[in-house]
Amino acid sequence: MSYGRRIDRPAYQDLNPFLFFLDKYTYGRGNPYLQPQFTHNIEFTHTYNSFLTTTLNYSYTKDFFSETFSQGNPQFNEPEYATIVRQGNIGSRQNAGISVSAQIPVQKWWTAIVYTNFNYNQFKGELNNETIDVSAGTFMANINNQFKIKKGWSAELSGWYRSKGVEGQILIDPLGAAAAGISKQVFKSKGTLKLNVRDMFYTQKVKGTINFQTTNASFMNLRDTRVVNLSFVYRFGKPIKGTQPRRKIGGANDEQNRVKMGGSN
Repeated sequence: MSYGRRIDRPAYQDLNPFLFFLDKYTYGRGNPYLQPQFTHNIEFTHTYNSFLTTTLNYSYTKDFFSETFSQGNPQFNEPEYATIVRQGNIGSRQNAGISVSAQIPVQKWWTAIVYTNFNYNQFKGELNNETIDVSAGTFMANINNQFKIKKGWSAELSGWYRSKGVEGQILIDPLGAAAAGISKQVFKSKGTLKLNVRDMFYTQKVKGTINFQTTNASFMNLRDTRVVNLSFVYRFGKPIKGTQPRRKIGGANDEQNRVKMGGSN
């Protein structure tokens, strides 16, 4: 059993009060009044026979912040016809879930790692003079197949799926993706040549609907999620024995995480 309490601070860009253009009817804006969120989390984990791991968890988040949508207000130099997208503290979130994972030796040359998770989220609060009280369950499954082939060859085939879910004002449709890779040990196992493809069927497309005030809209986000990588790694010298001490970075890493990079917006 474990218990934890944590604080999540907003990214600096989410505090920027200036408008920026997304499309003709949609603008983005930061929220300088955005507050950090505080989460209490309790978790129970049980492992059976070093094979099956089951976890029960519950968390409560105060001042939960999420992407919000509102009609433009001319009083704040916002176009009245446009939707303004910003981060906002929408109230509280309660989350309860169960996850089950197992490592299955299907054959000597084939190992399957299966992970399933069911979460139930409830959001309560007030935003733009509207009461928010929504709840929904979300199911997620992930399977990773690892294959050991003779003469230094190995391969991997994996995929994941997430059912329809709710996130504040947003209802997100089901989505998933598949990936595959193959590798070969060369130069007396000192070198590794790898080829892998991510989201090979290009199914990781985020679709959903937004319903608030006088607006009922649908959206779809398309990113360059289908990627092919070819890499070569060569290991010099002798392998390092024992566990290496981790470098202490203090709070600098937390501050770095508050700076959004490129496509993470």
